[in-house]
Amino acid sequence: MFHLRTCAAKLRPLTASQTVKTFSQNRPAAARTFQQIRCYSAPVAAEPFLSGTSSNYVEEMYCAWLENPKSVHKSWDIFFRNTNAGAPPGTAYQSPLPLSRGSLAAVAHAQSLVEAQPNVDKLVEDHLAVQSLIRAYQIRGHHVAQLDPLGILDADLDSSVPADIISSTDKLGFYGLDESDLDKLYDCNWVVVNCSTPGNFFHVLRRQILLPFRKPLIIFTPKSLLRHPEARSSFDEMLPGTHFQRVIPEDGPAAQNPENVKRLLFCTGKVYYDLTRERKARDMVGQVAITRIEQLSPFPFDLLLKEVQKYPNAELAWCQEEHKNQGYYDYVKPRLRTTISRAKPVWYAGRDPAAAPATGNKKTHLTELQRLLDTAFDLDVFKSFS
Repeated sequence: MFHLRTCAAKLRPLTASQTVKTFSQNRPAAARTFQQIRCYSAPVAAEPFLSGTSSNYVEEMYCAWLENPKSVHKSWDIFFRNTNAGAPPGTAYQSPLPLSRGSLAAVAHAQSLVEAQPNVDKLVEDHLAVQSLIRAYQIRGHHVAQLDPLGILDADLDSSVPADIISSTDKLGFYGLDESDLDKLYDCNWVVVNCSTPGNFFHVLRRQILLPFRKPLIIFTPKSLLRHPEARSSFDEMLPGTHFQRVIPEDGPAAQNPENVKRLLFCTGKVYYDLTRERKARDMVGQVAITRIEQLSPFPFDLLLKEVQKYPNAELAWCQEEHKNQGYYDYVKPRLRTTISRAKPVWYAGRDPAAAPATGNKKTHLTELQRLLDTAFDLDVFKSFS
């Protein structure tokens, strides 16, 4: 079967009576199709109501009209008659008319409507008027809208920063900043953090305001930590003298006896609480130390070097809850290796690579999480790779 547009534009130019006679004598037994007889130069797309979705319907209407012109609506009767008479596409369709078999005046009036062309100038004028109205609303909206409601673009940021933070290096420590920290933040394109405590989240926002320059701050902290029972901070961690911690080191029994630590786990964000819970359940608080990297960019090379040197007998491993090809592993591993001058390997404890960010199945999710924890706390899992 041809599509509707082909059917409407390439009908045989016969009169209705001749077509009915021919169709009744040579009615095919199989599915009815139409042969390509005429090909108009005007584009078939000019028919406003024709589309591929309605081709079957129009073809059935045409077949019904061939059998009995009175069996279809008058508008379809006019359309099929005009098409067979050779009317170009776009002018064959007309609105319903009070057409009767014996009314020659009505037929003449219909023919005049077929020959009439639409007022293109009026259509273009109406289209331009609509476009002008839309453009006027757009311009008006930009003029009226407050694109800078806080007045940041007009603010004098230099005068709003305390003078001692710029002129005196002795006061930088009060804000949790030093010269090297300022240089790193100034040289980077943006600051990326993944805070695991409310206190550190408070301090990173405070530091962002106190910086004497502006850099984008990207925070990866998930909203699930807002209601996590273990993600809490004392008010003492937000008093004067406290500051943002780029790295939160181990502060438990493992830090008291660093020589006995067999593995040093690095992580960031929410997975820390899963690791501490599993470490306590396995009674390995003295054998495994966990260090949280709160600031990912600029990377805290200096603080991580101190952590590695603190545990000389420990293996190094990176833990993350994301899949291997989607989390921080590919970013952190080469920087950790650079920090320690490639003296030790940095192992991976996490989910395998995957195309999807989540399994979509709770049982599978819990199985992958348990596999992650087993890898992180099995002290013999990496010996075969050494």
